[in-house]
Amino acid sequence: MRLATGSLIRALWLAGLVTGLTGCGYTTGLTLGPDYHSVGLEIFGNDTPEPDLELGLHRALTQATRNMLDARLVDPTRSQLVVRGRLIRFQRRAGLRSVDNVWMEGGVWITAEAELVDPRRDVTLVGPLRAEANVGYARTNREAEPDTRRRALNNLAERLVLDLFTAPIHEASESAPEAAPIN
Repeated sequence: MRLATGSLIRALWLAGLVTGLTGCGYTTGLTLGPDYHSVGLEIFGNDTPEPDLELGLHRALTQATRNMLDARLVDPTRSQLVVRGRLIRFQRRAGLRSVDNVWMEGGVWITAEAELVDPRRDVTLVGPLRAEANVGYARTNREAEPDTRRRALNNLAERLVLDLFTAPIHEASESAPEAAPIN
């Protein structure tokens, strides 16, 4: 009987420890606070001469949002927060040339502007803010530039998500209720 009581106490202690460690609320992602549970991503405008760049950015923003936030990603018309913005610059940059004037490396430079909006109150919480990605590549094959563009868009998307969801929120107005902090 004594052995069973000791085992029962150890089992209860272990169950309490496991519950305490797994139920403590620790998370590795960015949290939106108690008032926000969903985010919508609008397709960004594209003010650059590069066609369809906004589609690549939308894919990258979707992935970055899923990876970094603890919120549900939903249609922007039904979300509590909306990320909207526009691409304002796409530039190819020349890099090093060999002594024979052969182009050996290049790069792409992409700039976007974004803001975080609470559509329920029609209030811009963060932004507009600007982020850039400048990524170089060695001209070893034909896929070098598209791969670099994809890396630049991924980098830009991660910067936008971090900047939008870690920045202090704007004070909307005296009459508007205070927005929940976005941590």
